[in-house]
Amino acid sequence: MPTLSIPAWSPSLEVGNAIIDADHKETVELLAEAAKASDTDLPAHFTAFAQHLRDHLAREEELMHQYGFPPTPIHVHEHNRVRLELEGIAKRMAAGNLALVRGYLTEVVPEWFINHKNTMDSATAAWIRSQGG
Repeated sequence: MPTLSIPAWSPSLEVGNAIIDADHKETVELLAEAAKASDTDLPAHFTAFAQHLRDHLAREEELMHQYGFPPTPIHVHEHNRVRLELEGIAKRMAAGNLALVRGYLTEVVPEWFINHKNTMDSATAAWIRSQGG
């Protein structure tokens, strides 16, 4: 799998919800910092990125529940999959597998982030707007 470029923040990454967009901007920034971190600094950067992502997913879920987003269970299922993935990567990082962490940050996360933003997050934001949010 070729290494994908980490997206730079731009308006094209917005979904039209201030909370989600602010979180996405921070996600992109933390991802870039983690991906370029030295081996010594990588664990701290990955840990910060993973915690931010968990917090972001929780905020999205609060919005889904608040606005009665019909496919909330599907979106939450995907979030839970990502949470489990983060746990697995953290365990491998603790065992010293920094190459896996780097591959995850530069190959897996960028592709997932763009796809998730374009599908589930865009649909969620559109629903919230349709409900007056």
